[in-house]
Amino acid sequence: VEHVSKFTFELFPDHNISMCLFEDVENCADLRKEVLAQKFDAAFLDASMITDTFQLLAAANKAVYALTKDSLTTHGLHTELIFCLSGNRSISAALNTFGIKDNSQSIVVAVIDADPEKLQASLAAVQGRRSDIARLEHICNVDKFKKTYKITDAELSHVGASLSESAVCRIAIRDSV
Repeated sequence: VEHVSKFTFELFPDHNISMCLFEDVENCADLRKEVLAQKFDAAFLDASMITDTFQLLAAANKAVYALTKDSLTTHGLHTELIFCLSGNRSISAALNTFGIKDNSQSIVVAVIDADPEKLQASLAAVQGRRSDIARLEHICNVDKFKKTYKITDAELSHVGASLSESAVCRIAIRDSV
C-alpha cells in the first residue's frame, strides 16, 4: 500500500504497527467526529506534534506492553497509543494535544495489529495526500513540540541531542516519575 510504513516490535514480535502520513487533509472535522464515535480501530494523530517514527514507535511499544500485561490505562489500544505519546498522566490532555483536531492540516493514521480491511477503511476515510512518513520532521511544529515536552535549547545543545530523543526520554520515564 502506497506510503504505509509497517514496523514489527522487537520485544513483541507478534505485534506490529502500520502508519501513514497525510498532508493537506480537508476533512479533519468530520474525521474527528467519527473518531470520537469510535468508527475506526486506529489512532488519528495531529502530525504537527510528531517529529519522527521513533517517537511513535516508543509510544506504541509502551501501549503494546500495557496490552500484553492487561494493564491499559485507557479503554482501547489506539487511545493508549495517544496517551503514551504524552509526557504527563492526563488522558484528556494527551488526546487534545496529540489527537486529530478539527483544523489539523497533516495527520498520521496509526494502526496496531492492523486487520487489512480495517486499515484500508481508516486510510480511505482521509481526504488528503499520502506522503512519505519521513516528512514528519518537516511538518512538526517545533516550538509547540518543545513547549509540550518541556524541552530546552540547552538540552538540545548537547552533541547528538534531538527533539525525538528528548521526547522519547519523557515518554519512557513518565510512569516512573
